[in-house]
Amino acid sequence: MNQSNQLKVQEIPIPPHLLIARSLPRIDYGDAYRVPWPRDLDQNIIAFVYLLFTSAPSWVTTLTVWRNRIVKLFGIKVPETVSAQTPDDFSFEPGTKASFFRVYEHTPEELLIGDDDRHLNFRLSFSIDRQESVTYAVVATAVQIHNGLGQAYFLPVRPFHRLMVPAMIRSALKVHAKKNKSRTT
Repeated sequence: MNQSNQLKVQEIPIPPHLLIARSLPRIDYGDAYRVPWPRDLDQNIIAFVYLLFTSAPSWVTTLTVWRNRIVKLFGIKVPETVSAQTPDDFSFEPGTKASFFRVYEHTPEELLIGDDDRHLNFRLSFSIDRQESVTYAVVATAVQIHNGLGQAYFLPVRPFHRLMVPAMIRSALKVHAKKNKSRTT
């Protein structure tokens, strides 16, 4: 598989066999993106999560900081900082916190995190999805909106979310490919 195919992020429906598909009583918004599993990356979901969160484009981090500043004014929970913590700093055991995300479930194939708030509940899933002869990395989001504040909050977040997740995946794959190239030269 050539590098351009490796970096092509495909939007798909949330796979019904994933934990995220059953993670909320109702899903008002959901999306999922997949890419072929990165070559030379251990097929360990935490390795993929680590890659995603340590290689985000700087504009994603900047948007996240601004989002947190704005929504905090409306009483919406935000992390204290966009932390320098990495997935190495977390246990990822169900019931624990990873940054401001609660870990709901962790299997060898999927990590389900998220949080519940008075305006909305959300879940993020990072998974390994094996389909015939191809293994994919899948990032999925599910949101349950509770009230007008949740609708007002998610209205401007939704288009940015749809840009940020694929951008984070592409950035992670580019960083991984660059590291692998430097190892082999």
